[in-house]
Amino acid sequence: MSQRIVSLRNREGHALHCILEEPPGGLSRAQVAAVLLCPGVKTRVGPHRLYRKVSPPFLARGIPVLRVDFRGLGDSEGDWPDDSLAQMYRLMELGHCVDDARAALDWLESQLGIRNCIVGGLCGAAITALHLARDDSRLAALYAIGLPSRLNGSAEPHRVSRGELQSHRMRYLRKLARPASWMRFLFLRSDYRLLWRSLAAKWLKAGPALAPDVNPHLPTSFLALLRSGRPALLLFGEQDGARWDFEEKFLQPWADALEPYRAQIAYSVISRANHILGDPAAIAEANRLTEAWLDAQLTRSIGRSERGLRSAGIHSGAVECSRGRELTVGQESIEARPGG
Repeated sequence: MSQRIVSLRNREGHALHCILEEPPGGLSRAQVAAVLLCPGVKTRVGPHRLYRKVSPPFLARGIPVLRVDFRGLGDSEGDWPDDSLAQMYRLMELGHCVDDARAALDWLESQLGIRNCIVGGLCGAAITALHLARDDSRLAALYAIGLPSRLNGSAEPHRVSRGELQSHRMRYLRKLARPASWMRFLFLRSDYRLLWRSLAAKWLKAGPALAPDVNPHLPTSFLALLRSGRPALLLFGEQDGARWDFEEKFLQPWADALEPYRAQIAYSVISRANHILGDPAAIAEANRLTEAWLDAQLTRSIGRSERGLRSAGIHSGAVECSRGRELTVGQESIEARPGG
């Protein structure tokens, strides 16, 4: 498998520098591409090189993987209107980087003739892909790890879900037999507020099912994806708070609206995994689930042969700098660069 740097431009003229990894058979027969978007401030490689670790299921099926740095992140040009971490997350959740994702699809279509793309990634990448799905049919499927439901910077304080509190409570109870845990408790190193809330939640009255801190774009974007017949793979770590948010603040309140589309949603919780799938066992399970999902979907609609059909959405600067930054250094040295 080979990989190279490709550079493309968004509609504002910013050069976005990305990594394209080719499958063993090359690009000539590829009809589908995977586009892994920047998950936040961790750039195109993802935390702990997550995107390199989850790419093999795609590559093994002849699907090239394009890893994208958004504007102002990694090696890409541009700036953010607010550089505080909370506001950057909020802007991404509101769709600030959709144009960058669309530029990546423009490049794949104009340079490789690929119109069907599996788009997403971790956290902010997944919500950006959902925004894109509302008006870009080239997004053929959603690939989401730890899809966030909450909108950062909401006027309402974040409300921890009942499921997350129960998870914390069971973990605290398991620690009662561990001397090291008691030492942390006695030496003021525990999160006493969370400890109290998790224990008290068993007796306190439950809050509303749909919290006011939910991203208002989530239901409309998710339903737009499903109503057009496109599938979604949703992976969550068992210990990921985003999982409880998604279940209790979206899946359950919107169950009736989602019911007609259940067959399009593949939803899995990976045992003992955190938000970023930091354990090798979590990566292995995520890849196993992805392989099964891809094998099912590639026999259905994702693999439609539509190479060469152009989209009216492609802008003239999409490939303006696509040749200039392709490097000839080895694979490891490419990925060793700060941006991933």
